[in-house]
Amino acid sequence: MSSRTRRMTTAVAGAAAISLLAACSSGGSSSTGGGTTSSPASTASASPTVTVVAGGSCSSGATKILFWAWVPGMGRAVTEFNKTHPDICVTQEDVGAGNPEYVAITNALKAGSGAPDVAEVEFDELPSFEVTKNVVNLVPYGANNYKSKFTTWAWDEVRQGDAVYAIPGDAGPMAFYYNTKLLAQYHITPPTTWAEFAADAAKLHKANPKAYMTNFSAIDLQWVMSLMAQDNAWPFAYSGGSNVTINWTGPKQMAFASYWQNLLSAHEVNATNDVSATSFADLDKGIDASWLSSAWGPSYFAPDAKSSLGNWRAAPLPQWTAGANVAANWGGSTYPVFTQSKHPKEAAEFSEWLNATDASWNITKTAPSSLFPTYLPLLNDPSFKNITVPLSGSSTPGVAFTAAASQIQGVPWPPFMTEALTQSATVFAGVMNGKETLQAAFTNFQNVLVTYAKAQGFNVSTG
Repeated sequence: MSSRTRRMTTAVAGAAAISLLAACSSGGSSSTGGGTTSSPASTASASPTVTVVAGGSCSSGATKILFWAWVPGMGRAVTEFNKTHPDICVTQEDVGAGNPEYVAITNALKAGSGAPDVAEVEFDELPSFEVTKNVVNLVPYGANNYKSKFTTWAWDEVRQGDAVYAIPGDAGPMAFYYNTKLLAQYHITPPTTWAEFAADAAKLHKANPKAYMTNFSAIDLQWVMSLMAQDNAWPFAYSGGSNVTINWTGPKQMAFASYWQNLLSAHEVNATNDVSATSFADLDKGIDASWLSSAWGPSYFAPDAKSSLGNWRAAPLPQWTAGANVAANWGGSTYPVFTQSKHPKEAAEFSEWLNATDASWNITKTAPSSLFPTYLPLLNDPSFKNITVPLSGSSTPGVAFTAAASQIQGVPWPPFMTEALTQSATVFAGVMNGKETLQAAFTNFQNVLVTYAKAQGFNVSTG
């Protein structure tokens, strides 16, 4: 759900750049317990834009936990936790969505004090805090008791070996979200393969040169990588430590780039930024007939949908091999406990309650949070799958999204995604304006990331 906010904040990521492996080897806090610094609950000035969301007033006898998160409406769950756990008092602060929060956390960790006990951290960012040993192994606090409550892929992405470094929260399984009336106008049914998708894109654009099958946002790295994962073209390998593989130029990666570049060169897909006022206007006006979207996407599009309200349906993503059933995930967050916490046991108890209980999900599944779960009891609940939304009329888009959620394969995120996201805006800009091919951008990006990773002390493989 947090991918949209990331696009608006990547420019500040450089402010928090640190030598990752140097930080890892410089005597950082143990990853299995709390630190010895002063209580982070006393640092209300960690960011000039701090907003206290919930739990600002605590009784003197309660253990105080500081929680940073930006999900709208999350404070409702914090209030419920405090009500039902009188010995723990969680104060939620919003210091900014995505990178502003990560910058504030990184600065506090470098300073030795001021980090939250628990924070919302996207799946792709968690390894950056694992490699610096700044997150607590939650296994001693009962994390494995909740393993069976989560999708396998989500649990795999929060653990390394026998250690569990966060409790997974929401996710973003992807689907082909389309304007049923518009596709019917061009006699197109939802494509089941990417070959059919390309043929339909050509057919639609030929019939109406001002319309496109969808948009392709090359600068939206998380979105691009989600589609790469579905194509078995994931460009990273990492399992902790100092060894990392960076491969944007292998045969699978280049084939993926070639597929989309052919559509871009023929102007059969729209080269516009995703999750933007422009892209939503294009969807609503019939310029873009579909959106390769995450489960959280429709809630962001809904406020801008006027003429197309009620026309949108969800179908599975097209497949690279006919008859296959490979899904993709775009977005989602985890909730680690940081090693500066003086109260890791209570912080872990809060993270586990927030993400692994019906009491919490009954709150966060509803607006304005509208989180899509990795929590199986809700994910498998027929009433959740069959929810209707005004954007999709009487149809149930959750059926397609929940089906995709069970088919997602976990991916090994690199421990420097903040840097990758920051650089991608520049590296892929030429693809957006037609001055560079996607293949050339992939090659350039490979060089940029290899140089950066080596400078951080990683042993880099490129194949």
